[in-house]
Amino acid sequence: MFGLSPLVAAVVAALGAFLLSHWWFGVHRRRKAETSAGIAALAGMKWRECAGLVLQAMGEKGYVEAPSSRQPGDGGTEFLLVKGDERCLLSYKHGTAYRLGEANVRDFANAVQLQGATSGVLVTLGSAEGFARDLARRYDVDLIDGRSLWPQVEPFAPAALIEDIRAHAARQISHGQRIGGILSLALGLVVFGLGSALQPAGAPEPPVVAAPAAPTPAAPTASVPAAGAEAPATATAPAPPVEAPAPAAPASPQFQDEASRAANAALEELAEVAKLTDQERTQRRLVAASRVADLETANNAIWSTQSTLVISMVSGDGIDKGIVNDACAILTEYEELRYSRLQLEPPAGENVPVRWRQCQ
Repeated sequence: MFGLSPLVAAVVAALGAFLLSHWWFGVHRRRKAETSAGIAALAGMKWRECAGLVLQAMGEKGYVEAPSSRQPGDGGTEFLLVKGDERCLLSYKHGTAYRLGEANVRDFANAVQLQGATSGVLVTLGSAEGFARDLARRYDVDLIDGRSLWPQVEPFAPAALIEDIRAHAARQISHGQRIGGILSLALGLVVFGLGSALQPAGAPEPPVVAAPAAPTPAAPTASVPAAGAEAPATATAPAPPVEAPAPAAPASPQFQDEASRAANAALEELAEVAKLTDQERTQRRLVAASRVADLETANNAIWSTQSTLVISMVSGDGIDKGIVNDACAILTEYEELRYSRLQLEPPAGENVPVRWRQCQ
């Protein structure tokens, strides 16, 4: 295959697929997951705290808030910023539900002119429509939505918040990284099998060079006997021919390493799960939820989505160590439920927020 042995081609294919999946999940998907988690964390803050982070990010660019410049705007708060002779009007709209349209941009552009500012920055945790962006460029207004805002305010966010966001993102992509590694190894095995099957059956084997045979001593030249002399009684027997050793049959390569056996076992288990019918999958999910509900620390457990199990807890204490470990130990017995998400509902009346955990 392409001039390579099946084993070398399989190693190259598996390594290339692994590097590609590592970049996709470890860099691209991780960056997206961290951005989404960062936007959710900002939305959970009070608007004053989030606006303070935005002002710190603008201060990094050299802008300083003018005294007594804060005033209520269209669903948010406006700040007049100064940078040398430049006056910039900043409007911050809190919440991820905002969808900035052309009307928002026109109203803000009018406010920029009324304040005597030379430029404007319209910030929201939500998103902006395409036509609104085109109109903003015409009015010299900078639109910053949630996905572009998070990288700017991340350096000023609390360290504990950053750690939680990165840990949450790592849990989200861990499943994809595992699947990518298994599929990379499976691709290597497939390439090896195809390469072995496509090799010509009658491929010439390297010639075996036989060791040179020892020279056979030459028979003495018989002399013509004289008249009346008797002929010699015996003659020298010819040496037996030397046979070349038969070439040894090449041994068939076999994988004996632990990684290959583990990959084969994982593929077999995934294949068994794929054979299940929808009714069997539903029954397994109900059995798993029932087992979780029987835990001493749980009142009830129901599936809200295909991948989220809502658990009503007896107590709000020990969320991360008690019920999570017990529930995940049950779910990991089912291959299709191994990476389920747990929604932990505290008892009514307890001042404990709802939390989510990911089984690994």
